[in-house]
Amino acid sequence: MAPLSFHIRHEVTPERCYDVFTAIADGFPYQHITQSDRQEARLRQLGLIERQTLSANGSALLRILQQKPSLWGDLLHFLHYTRWSPIAPTEHAFSWVYRQFTDHLWEASNVFVDENYLQPLVSALISKIEAEPAFAHVIGHKTRTGTVSLSHLSLVGALNWIAALQPPVINGQQFARRFFCPPELMFLALGWVAQTSGGEVDIDFLLSAERRQALCKICLLDPAGLDRSLDWMLPQYTAYVRPGTRAGAYGRFVRFVRWPDLAALASC
Repeated sequence: MAPLSFHIRHEVTPERCYDVFTAIADGFPYQHITQSDRQEARLRQLGLIERQTLSANGSALLRILQQKPSLWGDLLHFLHYTRWSPIAPTEHAFSWVYRQFTDHLWEASNVFVDENYLQPLVSALISKIEAEPAFAHVIGHKTRTGTVSLSHLSLVGALNWIAALQPPVINGQQFARRFFCPPELMFLALGWVAQTSGGEVDIDFLLSAERRQALCKICLLDPAGLDRSLDWMLPQYTAYVRPGTRAGAYGRFVRFVRWPDLAALASC
């Protein structure tokens, strides 16, 4: 069993991962790509490859990218953000850190992200990990050193992917929320938020204040841009999600016909 690790390798980048991913898809060698083994390991962690071939999700992603290659950054961001699950809390702990860091940036709204910003955040994240019930009881015997190993380079590893979003949220070292995101990311994010907050198929799902904020965080959206992004997405995926049958004082509702996933995106 792999040790518990919270580190996000900074040498794993969107460009290198893309090159390894497409090489595996085409059956080409990729060992010439810088630190190809680490790019491959990340793709495996994200569930995109199995052994030396694309997984079902990897094949679906490939079909999506053949039509819209610009989605690589946003879709890989989604996978990084959602890979960790409380059902198996010691697996994919790097994704837990990625999610916490993304949420922290969103909460900051507009901030200069340099080493002076990252260093104290590392200490705060280590304290949060040590206090998290999902990890606290296993850190001593599941990590390599018996302690949490995290550095500002771990957060640089997360920034590599956040900087790949289109429209961007990083300009130089300045982070700012965006006012629009690709409908494909909104489609997946809405399904994930619903499934992790009590949503059910064929039942109206209320976009409460908490759920709206969760959507904004994963998409790194300014709240002012959320409804416009939803309005752009919903007509494109009516086989999976539609406006709810109710509206009014309680807020906006949507209704899922089927749950969104990468295979759904690839088939639309």
